[in-house]
Amino acid sequence: MRVRWEYLVVAWNLTATAPIAPSEAWGFAGSFQISRPGVSGAETRTYDAALVSTMAFDLLNELGADGWELVSNVVERSAVTSAQGYQAVGVPITSTQIFKRPAD
Repeated sequence: MRVRWEYLVVAWNLTATAPIAPSEAWGFAGSFQISRPGVSGAETRTYDAALVSTMAFDLLNELGADGWELVSNVVERSAVTSAQGYQAVGVPITSTQIFKRPAD
């Protein structure tokens, strides 16, 4: 008997916004676009990435509790220099994760 799978995709993005005035700090916004099987469109969850957040861990815990297992994580874009608000080199700023679970 063959196991049939269903897949879920999470696209994560970190966006830096330049300050309006020199005395202001860069702004950082994080977002997750969650594409679920059988649902048209994606659910978007956003957060202030300038603050410490457990949102990614909360999402992973939620998906794991629903039976989803991570099968792929691809970093599509990372900060290559410490410029445009990104302080560290090599920090992922766009990635896609694919999860699977047995279909009902």
